[in-house]
Amino acid sequence: MSYFHRCFTAATGFCLASCLLGCSNGTAKNAPTAPPTSALPTITAKAKFAYTGNQGGSLSGYAVNPSSGAMTPLSGFPLAMAGNPTVITHDPQNRFLIVGDIANSQLHVLAIDSTTGALAEISPSPYATIKEPVSLIVDPAGTHVYVASQGENKVGAYNLSSTGILTGIAGAPFSTGSTSDTFTGGSSSILTDAAGKFLYVQDAVNLYVFSIDNISGAPALLQTVHSGYGGGIALDPAGQYLYAVGSGSNFILTYGIDSVSGLLRLVKSSPMVKQNGAYTISVSPNGQFAYTIENNNDLVSYAIKSGDFIPVGKTYSGVYGDQIAVDPSGSFVYVPQSCSNCFSGVYNVVNEFSIGNTGALTPLSESAVAAGVTPSGITVTSQ
Repeated sequence: MSYFHRCFTAATGFCLASCLLGCSNGTAKNAPTAPPTSALPTITAKAKFAYTGNQGGSLSGYAVNPSSGAMTPLSGFPLAMAGNPTVITHDPQNRFLIVGDIANSQLHVLAIDSTTGALAEISPSPYATIKEPVSLIVDPAGTHVYVASQGENKVGAYNLSSTGILTGIAGAPFSTGSTSDTFTGGSSSILTDAAGKFLYVQDAVNLYVFSIDNISGAPALLQTVHSGYGGGIALDPAGQYLYAVGSGSNFILTYGIDSVSGLLRLVKSSPMVKQNGAYTISVSPNGQFAYTIENNNDLVSYAIKSGDFIPVGKTYSGVYGDQIAVDPSGSFVYVPQSCSNCFSGVYNVVNEFSIGNTGALTPLSESAVAAGVTPSGITVTSQ
C-alpha cells in the first residue's frame, strides 16, 4: 500500500490513552501550564498550485481553481525524479518546493514559477540528508528547513537562503535522545508553531519538544512525552493545542501547549469513529475542523470544540491516504490515493472534496484527478 509501515493494535492504543491521561506527561525542565484562550486566525489566503510526490518516482503538479477547488494538471507533469520522492512541502512564501526522497535519503529544492507552476531544481540540489526522511517543515520565516527521520533518532536542520540553497545548521543533525527505533510502528512527523519558536517531532514511541534558536535556527530538546502513537500530529492554528493520532489507537489525543515554554500536557482524549487507528491528521486553517484516515482507508471528518473532536458528516471508505491537504482557504480537502492495488479499484488519483459549514465533506463534481504512480505526499501553495 505505502512505503510507510502501519502497525500497533487497537487494544494497545486503548490502554495507552487511559494510562497517559492518568500518568506523567514526560520529562521536561518545567511543567506546562494550562493553555490560554486565543482567537482563531482570520483566513484570507486562496489556493494556487498543488503538488504530489509519487512513489513511482515522479512529482505531479496542478493548478487549483480557488472557487471550485478543482485541480487541473499542469503542463510538463508528472515530472520524473529518481527514488521515492514522496515527502514534500513548500515554504510559506511559495518560492520553493522541498522534496524528500525516502529511498535515497536526499533532499531536493525546486523553484516554483509563480505564473505557470513549473518546477526547476536549484543547483547544487539534491542534498544528502538524514536516513529515510519522512516529514519536512519550513519555518514561518522561510529561513530554515527541518527534517524528521524514519530510519534514525535524529532531526535534520538546514538554513534556507533566499535563492533556495540549503546549508546545514551548526550541530546538525540533532538527536531526539531516544534509544527506540523510530521506524517501528509507523512514520514520524515534524511541525513548527506559528511563531517559529518551537519544533514538535513525533516518532512511533514519543513526542519531542524542541526550542528553536531565534538566530541560528538550531533546535534544543526541551521535553520528551511518551505516546506510542506514531501516526501523525497537527497543531491548532491558535496555538493552544497539539493533536496526535496513531495507527494502533482508538483515540485522538489533545495536548495543551504552554504559551511561554512550548511544553505539552495531555488534556483530552477523543474516541475515533472507526476505532482501528489513524495514519494521518490535518486541521483546517481556522482550527475548527480536522480530517483523518482511519481503519486503513476511511476518511473521517471532525468538528473541534475546545480540543474535543466531534464526528461530522459522512465517512468516505476506499480512501487510502498517507497525507491529507486542506487548502489555504479552508474550503477544500485533497487526499492522494496512496496505494498501488487498492481494493476499491481506484488508484493513481487525488481525491477532491469541498468543506461545508459544519466541516462535513462532499466530493467535488469531478471527485478525483489523475496523478502519477501511487501518489503519497501533497502540498498546496497560496496566491
